[in-house]
Amino acid sequence: MSVKKHPSGHWQARWRDEYGKQRAKFFDTKKEAERHVENMRVDIRRGTATAVIGKITVAALSREWLDAGVHLAPGTIQTYQRDLNYYILPNFGDLQVSRMSPAIIQRWIVEELKRLAPSSVHRHYRTLRTMFGYAVTMGYLLANPCDKVNAPRIPRREMETFTVDQIEGIAAAVNPRYRCFILVAAYGGLRWSELVGLRRTDVNGARVTVAGQLLQIDGEWMRSDPKTSAGRRTLVLPESVAEELAQHLATFTGPKPTDLVFTNQQGNPVGVAFRWNVWYPACASIGMGERTIKNHKPAYANMPRFHDLRHTSVALAIAAGAHPKAIQQRLGHSSIAVTMDRYGHLMAGIDEDLAADIDNLRKK
Repeated sequence: MSVKKHPSGHWQARWRDEYGKQRAKFFDTKKEAERHVENMRVDIRRGTATAVIGKITVAALSREWLDAGVHLAPGTIQTYQRDLNYYILPNFGDLQVSRMSPAIIQRWIVEELKRLAPSSVHRHYRTLRTMFGYAVTMGYLLANPCDKVNAPRIPRREMETFTVDQIEGIAAAVNPRYRCFILVAAYGGLRWSELVGLRRTDVNGARVTVAGQLLQIDGEWMRSDPKTSAGRRTLVLPESVAEELAQHLATFTGPKPTDLVFTNQQGNPVGVAFRWNVWYPACASIGMGERTIKNHKPAYANMPRFHDLRHTSVALAIAAGAHPKAIQQRLGHSSIAVTMDRYGHLMAGIDEDLAADIDNLRKK
């Protein structure tokens, strides 16, 4: 954007519009031209103008963006690629980035919500917004058009936790091969990918070292670093769980240090079929969720999530008096703020206990 005096004596304001085209307008005074330029700058900051440098298409931008994502986890790249291939590029691939106005994106979201769950649509929107954030950083866009879009609201499912009786009931209901899979998740707090990726060499008595995770990408299993740098950690299992894990290793785990601790009945990593074939039936057997028969096959509704076992491990740690910092380290969170943001409501009684302890000290 610029302001200069024209040979005619008028003042010329120049700028690029939302399509990247050079525009100019003449004013009688320099002050009027400068005011116009400032108004355009405000529009760009507000996201009502998305001036672009060059004529890159959304498809070309997506390729460049993914190529630049060498720092991203393989699972993240897979999610972005899936969102692009199935939901973003079929709609916008041939369009120039400069044509992606907030109005176009908003209409796309509205149409998606007619056929997809809000959580899925919100993920597609986040992928698009992240890609356009890269475009702004690289100078293809002056503002992110997604910033002015009303993103779909996701009904947040309440965190659920299990009682010890429920944990033990589920563990007793599954095939013995998966019993310790349940127990280590509930009493150790490992993520699914960390459990699936656990190797014999990672277990030393009651001490379990989380050194990586196993992800299934396009049907292939890939080992990668933990989700965060703090995810690389060592935790101690309750002795009773450690004893059962030792028996599991002797019965179901191969002899090599790199053999996976937990495998399915074919000796392969535990995949998503576990949820339908093992987890849901076990939960239903102790009265959790709803089990019906549909098309001569079991159907399940309102079932607890396997990830709730991780939440349960936190609730048990709090009940045992664990310090929030110890919980953060055990879960592999990047900071104590992440732990408190996620589980602070479960720690509501800690302050009351602290006050009571101080009272006891004063009475001594």
